[in-house]
Amino acid sequence: MYISLSVEKFQNAKRYLMNYGRDLEQELFRYYFEGGDAQPVIDLLEKYQGDNGGFCNMGEGHAVIPNGMDTCMAFQYLSEVGASANNEIVQQGITYIIDSYDWELKCWHGRPHQKSTGWRDNPCSELLGYLYEYRELVPDDFLHIVTEHATSSFSTIHTTEESRQFYFLEALCLLRLANRIDEPFKSSILQQLYRDIEEIIETDSTKWSTIYCAKPYFFAPSPDSLMCVPIKNHVLRSLENEIKTQSEDGHFILNWNCEDDGAKVWKSIWTMDVLKTLHHHGMIERAAI
Repeated sequence: MYISLSVEKFQNAKRYLMNYGRDLEQELFRYYFEGGDAQPVIDLLEKYQGDNGGFCNMGEGHAVIPNGMDTCMAFQYLSEVGASANNEIVQQGITYIIDSYDWELKCWHGRPHQKSTGWRDNPCSELLGYLYEYRELVPDDFLHIVTEHATSSFSTIHTTEESRQFYFLEALCLLRLANRIDEPFKSSILQQLYRDIEEIIETDSTKWSTIYCAKPYFFAPSPDSLMCVPIKNHVLRSLENEIKTQSEDGHFILNWNCEDDGAKVWKSIWTMDVLKTLHHHGMIERAAI
């Protein structure tokens, strides 16, 4: 039997978000836990969208220049709250993804001034996934050509401890693509991830709070997640660890070092991510929500 987040701990997390979190996580909290509507979340995301349709200042890529990494994060939220292809923010975002594709190198670049030399699953596979999710906005020939580029470049697992720490970001992007892409590509990606998942995730609980690593719940944010079944025990144990190590002020701790401004943003992101994952897995006491 796994422990649940108590009413007191839930209220501490809420208090942290409402006092110190970003407006975006505050609105996501209302959406998930207080019967909030999707539209305020979508409206807030418009503040992070540039004139070219890309997103910035989401926590990953660049504070002022729209880029691929932050655009991925924005589309994670748009997808979560069910934003449709009729939303202008989605239309402009998809246009940015299409327009920013590098035809010469056959890839997208994650961050400004840091050009990739070719396809990297982070962020390329994830961006491709959003083109599939909103395919009615994407020319068929573009989707077909980029899919061909992608399927010839998907990453394979590297099993050294050093590379394992960073490969999981690539694997997460592949998983987000698998959630959206057609067969036979979906099954091909999942077969690779099923084969490698024990090498990708960190199963040593002593490292979850102190070392930058792939916590198992990253790959199964809900029981319905494609990767949940083979790693369910690890997922629930890692969520228990989040509950046990929650800070006194209510945020869920980061397992990497961040500068002050970055730490404030990521504590907000991390706390909301943990809360919604605990919620999806039924690990918050009923009286709390």
